[in-house]
Amino acid sequence: MSSLALAVRHDHLSELTRGQELPLPALDSLHIEIILALLQRAYNELKIDLPHAVATGDEKHVTGLMVDRLNHLVGADPVASLLIRAVSRGAETKNYDATRFEMRPDIQISLTGRQHLFPLIVECKLLDTPNRKTVDLYCHDGLARFSTGDYAWTNREALMMAYVRDGATISSHLHPYLDVASKRTPAEYAVVSLPGRCAPSLPDAAISDHGRYFTYVHGSHVGKAPGDIRVWHLWVR
Repeated sequence: MSSLALAVRHDHLSELTRGQELPLPALDSLHIEIILALLQRAYNELKIDLPHAVATGDEKHVTGLMVDRLNHLVGADPVASLLIRAVSRGAETKNYDATRFEMRPDIQISLTGRQHLFPLIVECKLLDTPNRKTVDLYCHDGLARFSTGDYAWTNREALMMAYVRDGATISSHLHPYLDVASKRTPAEYAVVSLPGRCAPSLPDAAISDHGRYFTYVHGSHVGKAPGDIRVWHLWVR
């Protein structure tokens, strides 16, 4: 890569993170649990109002419905509106070294306590084993993006959401899958801690911690490691 191209990439990163110390401070766990409950509520309401769409729609269709319902809920819920500015789908962003400019996380939640350029990222996946939507894809095409620096590279946390259609649970499918992955050399998905139950009011939610394979490449952050990322998993059915 030419020195000019490299300089342009670093200019983009420096402008994005202007005045910020990376990684950003961790979000309060209670606030994330409130957001998880809001995601669960949005899905539950859609199941009642649009059962066929939720039961048969593809991942993009269901996620689009989720984003619209979430924005309605935020507007009507005084607690949620204290935390959340807006929810968007597929907004373009860049990865940690700006080699990829057209990254599009499934859901981006803009928070009132944080600059809108640094949303909370939610990656969504269908789980439907008969149709080859498996926990392997959930991890390979979703969870892995946080360790490689594609998504949430400025943050200390991210969310994964599964639309479950085959009876899978975090304890029966995700935990054993990551347990095996953690014992490989090197550990796959940079597993630091296996999924542990969280948000007891929710039917199926857990937290896992993962290392990250990159260091920052721009400005005063050059060579700095981002540290582990905490991933909150919500599986709805």
